[in-house]
Amino acid sequence: MEYRDELADLTRERFGPRRDREQPVRYTAAFSLTATMASLLTEGDFAAFLQAALRASRDCHRPEPNWPFPRTFIDSFSRELRNRVGPFEEAEGRQEAWHIMFALHGILAPDLMGPFIRCAFDAWENTVECVSRRLAKT
Repeated sequence: MEYRDELADLTRERFGPRRDREQPVRYTAAFSLTATMASLLTEGDFAAFLQAALRASRDCHRPEPNWPFPRTFIDSFSRELRNRVGPFEEAEGRQEAWHIMFALHGILAPDLMGPFIRCAFDAWENTVECVSRRLAKT
């Protein structure tokens, strides 16, 4: 099982039509961008990006105690990502992945961003678990 296959299956299951019908264009684009991001990053960085995006999606619509108005998604995502991985510009692929996440945010409707990123994270977890089981058998 590869991440790309698992993401396609979960995306169809949660958001799209049956396997024999076309996926809405926004999900096709989001799927491709997410798979590209996964190929650019290490597993740890990919998980950190998805977790940062989940938190940013949740937090960008509510004000913080010391900040009088809601932050934008990209502000929240950048801040959360820096907390998780440090300066994200220093490692190979992180800068490109940051831009991909920004594009995902633009493609998906605001109410779909969180659920789609959750789906991408679940697909990543399923893939890691499957690979771990396969390695344990050998």
